[in-house]
Amino acid sequence: MCFALAAAPAVAALVPTDAQASVSIAVGFDALVKDADAVAVITPVEAKSVWEDGRIYTYTRVKVDQSVAGELPSGSEGWVRTMGGVVGKIGQLVDGEPVFPPNKQSLLFLRKFAPAAGTWEVSARAQGQYPVSIDQTTKIRKVTKSGSVGVLFQPKPKPVETAAGVTPQAAGASPTQPAFEKVRLASEVIHDRPLDDVARDVAAAWKKAHPAAKTAP
Repeated sequence: MCFALAAAPAVAALVPTDAQASVSIAVGFDALVKDADAVAVITPVEAKSVWEDGRIYTYTRVKVDQSVAGELPSGSEGWVRTMGGVVGKIGQLVDGEPVFPPNKQSLLFLRKFAPAAGTWEVSARAQGQYPVSIDQTTKIRKVTKSGSVGVLFQPKPKPVETAAGVTPQAAGASPTQPAFEKVRLASEVIHDRPLDDVARDVAAAWKKAHPAAKTAP
C-alpha cells in the first residue's frame, strides 16, 4: 500500500493509492525457529527511512534487552530493516510488515540481512514479531501476536515420517494414503503466554534446530 502526501493549509494528508491487504500462510513454530539466526527481546531506539531500488525501506535501531537465542547478546544494538516508511513527501505502507512503536518492547525472530553487517530482518515478517506487555492483574510480562500480520491461511498438514524416513499409513488407509499431522503454529505456541516461559521454550527449540550454533550471553 503506497501513500502520497498532499499539501493543504497547515495539514498534510495521506492519500492511499492501493488498499490491498496482506494475505499469508500462517508460519509454523518449528519453521520460524529454524529460519531465525537470533531471537531477542528488543526496544526500538530510532528509525530512518531511505529509498532502495525504487521503494522505501525503514531501518530501526534497536537495543537488545534480553538475548533469547543466537548471536545478539543482551545490551548490544543492531538495525532492523523493514519495508515501507516515509521519505520527504512520499510514504509507503506495506501490510504484513512488523511495526515498531517507540520504546515498546517486542520479542523478535531475526535473520541476518547479508548486504549490511549488523543489520537484520524479521523472519516471516510480522509473524516473527510478538509485542511484550505487562499483565495488569499479575504484573507478569506477556507476549502477544502482532496486530499487523494481515489475513492468515492455515498451512497444509505435513506427512508423518518415521526415524527410517518411511511415511506410515493412516489407520485404515490405503498404501498410497499417508498419515498427516497438523503444523504447530508459532502463534499457538507463543501468543498470550508469559515472556519467561516463551523464552525458555524458544531457546530449547532453537538449540535443537541449530545444533552447531552458539547463543550469545
